[in-house]
Amino acid sequence: MLLDPIDRVVPLPYPHFMGFAPLDTWARLLAQGGAMGRIHPRYYPRVLGALFTSTLATAVTLPERLVLAPLLPKPAMGDSASAAGSTPEVVFILGYYRSGTTHLHYLLSCDPRLATPRWYQMLAPQGFALSWTFLRYFLVPFLSSKRPQDDVAYGPEYPAEDDFGVCNLSAACAMPGRMVLPGCWDFYSRFHSLEGLSERELRRFRRAQLAITWKMSRVNRGRMLLLKTPSHTARVAELARLYPNARFIHLHREPGAVVKSNVAMHRRFAPFLLQPHPGDEEIRRRVVAEYEHTERKFLAEAAAVPGDRLVRMRYEDLIADPIGQIRAAYERLGLTMSAEFESRAGAYLETVRNYRTAAERGAGGSAAAAGEKTDDRMPLELEWMHHAFGHDRPAIAAAPLPARPVEDIPEAERPLFTGASAALVAAAFCFAAWILIAAVFRNRIDFLAWPTGVAIGLAALRGAGANGKRGTLDLGLWALLLTLLVLLGAAYPATWLAVRDRFSPINLPHHVWLATRRGVLAMNNIIWLLLGLTSAYRYASRQHIRPPGL
Repeated sequence: MLLDPIDRVVPLPYPHFMGFAPLDTWARLLAQGGAMGRIHPRYYPRVLGALFTSTLATAVTLPERLVLAPLLPKPAMGDSASAAGSTPEVVFILGYYRSGTTHLHYLLSCDPRLATPRWYQMLAPQGFALSWTFLRYFLVPFLSSKRPQDDVAYGPEYPAEDDFGVCNLSAACAMPGRMVLPGCWDFYSRFHSLEGLSERELRRFRRAQLAITWKMSRVNRGRMLLLKTPSHTARVAELARLYPNARFIHLHREPGAVVKSNVAMHRRFAPFLLQPHPGDEEIRRRVVAEYEHTERKFLAEAAAVPGDRLVRMRYEDLIADPIGQIRAAYERLGLTMSAEFESRAGAYLETVRNYRTAAERGAGGSAAAAGEKTDDRMPLELEWMHHAFGHDRPAIAAAPLPARPVEDIPEAERPLFTGASAALVAAAFCFAAWILIAAVFRNRIDFLAWPTGVAIGLAALRGAGANGKRGTLDLGLWALLLTLLVLLGAAYPATWLAVRDRFSPINLPHHVWLATRRGVLAMNNIIWLLLGLTSAYRYASRQHIRPPGL
C-alpha cells in the first residue's frame, strides 16, 4: 500500500492528547462511528501505544474515579448546572480554531483571580485531583514542549482547552474527528455544535462538561473559572443554560487567514492520526463549511445574551493593544483589571514579543514546506464575515508594551545547586537510595531505573529554573549520562545484595557478575532503562517550564 505524502512522517507512539484517556473512553472511541473497522493495520502500532499508556493511566486514576463518582453532577436532560448542584462563575473565550484564542487564553490566565484548566489536568480529567499528581512525574517527560500545530509554548502547567478533558473523559466532543480519526469527521462534528445528537449523547456531553467544572471549582476553592474551547463558539445557548452566570469574550480573525492556518494545522496532525490524512482540499472544504456555520450560529445565539455578559473583539486589535483591549473587555463584563494581573500579562507579552507564526517563518508542516501549492483564495462563503465582525474597519493604533526591568537574582538568593550540580546531587542520592532499598528487600528492583531518571532530570530542571534559566540540550545530555552511570553503577552491588545468600562465598563474585549481566540485558530491564534515560533527558532539556505570567 502506497503512503500518502502527508503520512511519510516518523510515527509517534500514540495520539498526543488521548494517550492518558481511560480504557473505557478508548473502547467507546473505537466502537463509535465504525472506527475500528476503518483503521488500517499499519496504524495498529499507534493504537497499541495509546492503549499501553491508557492502561497505566486507568490503573493509577481508578481509585479517584470510584471515590468521586457519587459526588459528580449528573444532570438530566432538563437540568441546568444549578439543578445539578454546581453553579461556578465562568468566563468563556470563544472563537473558531486558529483565531488567536490561545494567545487570549494565555493572557487572561495571568489574572490570579481566574482559574483555568492545565494540560496535566485535561490529559487525565478522570484523575487529576489526586492520582495525576503522582502519574504526571512519569508521563509528562514524554509530552512535547511545543504544540504540534503551531510551535506555541506548551507544558504540563500551561493553560489547556477544557474540550480535551471532555474528550478524554467521554469522547463526547469533536476532537477525535480532527486529531485522531479524520475518516469519522461527520460523526464527531455533531458534538462541535451539539446538533443532531441523541438524548444520550447530549447527556454524556453535559455530564462530562459539568464534571470538569465541578472538579476545577473545588480544586481552586470556588475561584471564577476561565475556559477556552473553539467549539464553545457554536454552543453559546447551551453554555448559558448550563452556567447562568457565564460571561463570554468572542475573538474573531480575518477569515482567509483562519482557513489557511486550519489547513496547515490539520496537515501537522498527520503523525498522530489513526487513519490517512484526507488531503488539503477536503480539509479546506470541511473547515469552510464548519467555520461559516459556527459563526452564524454564534451570532444567532449571542443575540439572546445580555450586553454586559458578552464582548466581541478583533484579533488585530488584540495584537495592537492587548492591555487596552482586555481592560475594555473587563469593564464591559463588570470585572476589574488588577495591577498584579497587568504586571503578569506584561511579563507574558514580553516572552512572546519575538514569536512568529509558522506562515511568517515559512515552515512548520505547511503545504508550502512540503513543496505543494497553497490555496490562498478567500472563500466566497466567508466574505460576509468582513462586515459582520468589523474587518472592513482599519486596525486600531498599536500601543507599546509596558517596559519591564531586567530581572537579576541577588547573590544571596541564588540556589546552592544549579542545574548541573543539582542533577549530580540527585544522582548521588538515587544511587544510595537504590542500594539501601536493594539491601532491605533483597531484590535488585530494576524498575527503579524509571523513577531514578525522573528524579535526576527533574532536579536538573528545577535547579536551572531556580537560577532563572531553562532546560537545555547540554543539561539534558548531562542528566541522561548521570542516569546511565547510576543504573550501571548500582547494578552490581544491588545484585550482590539480592543474591548474596544463594551462593557460597567462593563462587559469589562469579555468580553475581553473571546475574548482573543477564539482568541488565533482559528485555524488561532494557525497557525500564530506556524509560529512565528518556525521562532524565526530556525533563532536563525542557524549554517551557512556567505557565504564562509566572
